[in-house]
Amino acid sequence: MTSRSADLSRTAYVIGVIALAVTAAALLEFARPGSLDGRPATCLDPTVHPGAQLRCFCEAVGTGLLRQPANALSNLAFLVAGATAYRSVRALDPGRPERALGRAAALATIAVGAASLAYHGGLTFAGQLLDVQGMYLIAVLLLVGSCRHTALAERAPPLALALLATLAAVQWALPDTRRWLFAVVLLPAIVLEARRAPGSPPLRAAVALLTLGYAGWLADERGLWCDPASLLQGHAGWHLATAGSAYLMVRHYRWAVERAAAMDGARDRP
Repeated sequence: MTSRSADLSRTAYVIGVIALAVTAAALLEFARPGSLDGRPATCLDPTVHPGAQLRCFCEAVGTGLLRQPANALSNLAFLVAGATAYRSVRALDPGRPERALGRAAALATIAVGAASLAYHGGLTFAGQLLDVQGMYLIAVLLLVGSCRHTALAERAPPLALALLATLAAVQWALPDTRRWLFAVVLLPAIVLEARRAPGSPPLRAAVALLTLGYAGWLADERGLWCDPASLLQGHAGWHLATAGSAYLMVRHYRWAVERAAAMDGARDRP
């Protein structure tokens, strides 16, 4: 393993540990809503947008353990996707950074599922923070992974931790910026990764699913697809699509390793 690969693998390991911490905190918040922070989610907080109609996406807000059943239970897709993705990279060479990146991405996918379940289950501010931070983990990991085999990989550990800490602090202080910040990190990461491994079918499919999911998210948010009492929610569709996209991102790392091995084999043939 080269020093750059080792640096990236260490960064992935740290992000994986953070993902496990987010998952544990999310499960606690899901079981006991408000245990980490007593405030409601910003969509239910009248002090955030005084005079505005309180609305947390289209689905009606109820009571009990699942205040938004469809939006909450659809996050089980992340748990299945993450567990399946984790198994899919176990066979990769431990010396390849893609193995560490894939395992961390799988753990981050599980963290997103647990955190979003906590968020839509209790609609608390802590659940909201954990939900978005899980999304940041995936975006930052993809950004870090796009630097593999470059000189920037040597600086990945401190840069990744600094970026994650900054994103957490900003979404805590300015929660309305959280979605824009996710896009600011994710979109360049996708472009850079596509340039790092051009022609990847799993990455192309992941982007297509992400785009489809975002269309459902927008339709739900803008009221274009909205029946508050229905179990068919656009935001739930976003969860299903992005869970599939996260799984395909891990498959992309496996594809990159297999492609590199095939190219090496072709060069070795007389």
